[in-house]
Amino acid sequence: MTQLRRPLHAAAGTATASLAQLPAPSRRLTARVGLVAVLVAVVIWFGLGASISWVYEADAALLAAIGALGLNLLTGNAGQISIGNAAFLAIGAYSVVICGSHVPFPVPLAVGTVACGIVGLLIGLPSLRLRGLYLVFSTLALQYIVNFVFDQYDSSHGAGAGHYIPSPTIFGLQLSNTRTWYMTLLVIVAVVMILVSNLVRGRPGRAWSAIRTNELAAAVMGINVTRAKLAGFIASSMIVGFAGALSAYFVQSVSADYYSLDLAVTYIAMILIGGLGSVWGSVVGAFIVTLIPYGLSNLSTQIGGGLAQKFQADLPFIQQIVYGLAVLLFLYLRPAGVASLIRSHRLSPAGPETLKEVR
Repeated sequence: MTQLRRPLHAAAGTATASLAQLPAPSRRLTARVGLVAVLVAVVIWFGLGASISWVYEADAALLAAIGALGLNLLTGNAGQISIGNAAFLAIGAYSVVICGSHVPFPVPLAVGTVACGIVGLLIGLPSLRLRGLYLVFSTLALQYIVNFVFDQYDSSHGAGAGHYIPSPTIFGLQLSNTRTWYMTLLVIVAVVMILVSNLVRGRPGRAWSAIRTNELAAAVMGINVTRAKLAGFIASSMIVGFAGALSAYFVQSVSADYYSLDLAVTYIAMILIGGLGSVWGSVVGAFIVTLIPYGLSNLSTQIGGGLAQKFQADLPFIQQIVYGLAVLLFLYLRPAGVASLIRSHRLSPAGPETLKEVR
């Protein structure tokens, strides 16, 4: 037995020594690939094995993650404060309504995305001279204008209860099943995350970072501040509009009452809790904020009695209180959001000393 152990120990020592000789970037890449593989396996297992109610909530969180990624691109990366994100969600959704069921599925998504890009450009132009509170009020004005326009549209079309949207079809597969939506949204969110990551790490992201730090210094360095800011508004608006159009197909109902200022504040809570300027933080924050109402609703069913009815009646107000407390706690304890936790626990390059401890 001892003779068998010696070759095994020798082989383990050789493998550890070989690992130690690998360059640090290779070790980090291997660790990240392994972590992503485990994460993909877990999310697929969840979609196949979890209950329909939980998968539905995950679908809603994935849709919210797309909008949060777009908003975080503008606020967290480009440094432009906006509370008009619900307006762009509404424009994307109503683009699907206006296109109607006679238009093939991908076309309304493209129309909603482009329409939001055009509106983002129109809003971005006058906002170039605005900063801080004035910029907030300009996006708030957009929110109220869009709400008024679509409320009048609902009234003129006799759709007080909302517009019905039929289930879309992709390559002959109808997206009417909750689990089918889950798998489709996983792919879409992954693509949007890659797109946003490339924007942030590329030339636009470096320009936004410089402008956010010092706009005058960025201009002296040769960065076209006007073009960079407009690019931030347009890219963010298009991503949020795409999320709105996709949500219309998922919910199968569109109403102007849904796209209120409360929804805009909810998305701000997502990026604050997740972490400003973080791609992964946007997704995590979207899941946290989306699942809070579901968790509170389940809690009300566990209470029982008259207290449960009272809790259920006051649930919208309780949700707002929980949102506010969560944002305050993160701003006080973790100003960088959940993303700071992810960064602080990131694997460091494994040197010989680390490998000795593992061994």
